[in-house]
Amino acid sequence: MLSPPINIASKNAFLETLREHIQHEKDRLMCPAEGPDEQRNIIYSGAFNKIIEYSTAYKAVLTAIKKEYDDFICAIKKTDRDAKLEQWRLKAMLAQPTSIMYCQRRASQLQERIAIIQRDTAKLQAELRRLQDLRRDNKPTLHQEISGSKTLQSVGQIPGLTFEESMNPAALAKHLEYLEQKRANLQIKRKSEYVSVSVKSDLDNKMRFTMDQRDELEVENERLHLRYKQIQFVNDSLITWEKTGCEVPLLDFLTSKLKNILDLKVGDNDFPGINTVAFEEDDPSKVNEAELLVDYIERFIGLFEAGEYEAAAFHAAKSPHGVLRNTETMEKFKAVAVHQSQGELPPLLLFFQALMISVHAGKQLPGETLSVEAVRCAMQHNVLELVTHWVTQKRLTYSEALGDEICEHSDIQPRTSDTCLALAHIIYKACGVLKKAALCMCKRGMTSSAIEFIYQNKGFTAGDCLFVLRACPSLALLQAMTQENQGQNALLPLGFACHALLNSDLEDLALQMVEKIHSSGQGTMEKVILNDTGCSVENWVEIAVRCEQRRKPLLAQEIYSILLSQTGAMLLSPSTESFKLMEHVFM
Repeated sequence: MLSPPINIASKNAFLETLREHIQHEKDRLMCPAEGPDEQRNIIYSGAFNKIIEYSTAYKAVLTAIKKEYDDFICAIKKTDRDAKLEQWRLKAMLAQPTSIMYCQRRASQLQERIAIIQRDTAKLQAELRRLQDLRRDNKPTLHQEISGSKTLQSVGQIPGLTFEESMNPAALAKHLEYLEQKRANLQIKRKSEYVSVSVKSDLDNKMRFTMDQRDELEVENERLHLRYKQIQFVNDSLITWEKTGCEVPLLDFLTSKLKNILDLKVGDNDFPGINTVAFEEDDPSKVNEAELLVDYIERFIGLFEAGEYEAAAFHAAKSPHGVLRNTETMEKFKAVAVHQSQGELPPLLLFFQALMISVHAGKQLPGETLSVEAVRCAMQHNVLELVTHWVTQKRLTYSEALGDEICEHSDIQPRTSDTCLALAHIIYKACGVLKKAALCMCKRGMTSSAIEFIYQNKGFTAGDCLFVLRACPSLALLQAMTQENQGQNALLPLGFACHALLNSDLEDLALQMVEKIHSSGQGTMEKVILNDTGCSVENWVEIAVRCEQRRKPLLAQEIYSILLSQTGAMLLSPSTESFKLMEHVFM
């Protein structure tokens, strides 16, 4: 029975793909070049399985061979484990006499210390008994105690009186009347001017509730003013339409006018017919507002100096007109250095947490500096969940500096790298820093999504693509950027990208790409070079020279032969390092 014919081309393509897969996995897992390695064993085992699946006639033989290999490897591993276990046992047996000697020496030292402690305890107990006996012998009688108490009750000088006045009954009676009157005044003052601390805490809670209600009413008032202005704009437009004689249809006229409604904003002079001065005079919030602000700040200073940092943080976050929501207050909390117990948040982080809670929905924390400092503080104390909440709820002022701060933490803490890069991508995208947003996607391994993101945003330049490629060098990324995508031109010409990488310490990546093009099939390299309009002839010659320097003569010869095979090309120097071709060949 004859076996089916073997497709040599398909077999070679399969083996080449398998070799590339093995090399890619070894590079990705950073397997050592020599010596035993578990990762490399797993890679070759998987490759063997693919060969067995690909083969048809010899599948049973290859399966038996792989089983013998696996059994042999398992036997070697078991022997290695047994040898290590025996070595550990031998070390323990050798160290046992030394350990016993040290234990015996330590036991003798402890026995000596116990003897010293027992001797000192006996001395102290004897001294204690002697003192108790001495006190029992010297205990005074009842008559002596009464006489002693009488002597202790001798009259001394009264505060506020001289010695002569202290001995004068009239002066004493007058001073007694003065003290009784003073006591009565203090009791009246206590009842009329002072309240308990609980009343003050209740008033503070009511004030916080009133401040929150006032902020909500201000937002609602602004919304209603805007609606009034929009309705007034529509009314004015209708009056204008009537005055023009209704020449234009009403629907077309309103459609052209309503496009400007979304651009309307509420200003201070939008309602000239309303006497805002009278309203300000009747507004309770305007009465003694300066005094209220001073009292509010003094209350904050009192809480801060008393060490009640959490209460001070919420007090500052709820401050009217945001007088305490600024960098000066932040620096005040930052300067505090306290010993915090486990699970307790530092004062600065308490301040930022209170700020985020006080920010209304849909609004962001004012000031770029506060947002950056808040994220930096949370990252320093490994509270990434807070940063995630702040970013997703849009409580921070997005900026490039904020995204850079989160990206730096992803390099410091690889365990949370994916989360940090996802948050940084949101911030960069919102700020319009598209190249760093694409870089975050590439660092997360989302190369295909990053390429789609670049194609969707037309503002990407060749410099931005090179920035992403240099910051996250990858053969897959370079290949995706230099190939067409769904009928669209490549982001970077291949020669231009390789030449740029040669000049930026990424020579290996550029040569790997050239080798991949060369191994793709006959004629592929020539097609790439001839269609590459972004790279001059001199640049391709420089790439060939680098191939020679890296001991890749076949690759360099292939590039030279393609360049010299064109009409009008000539070799001006016999030296392999000074080829000069005519540029008009590709014009």
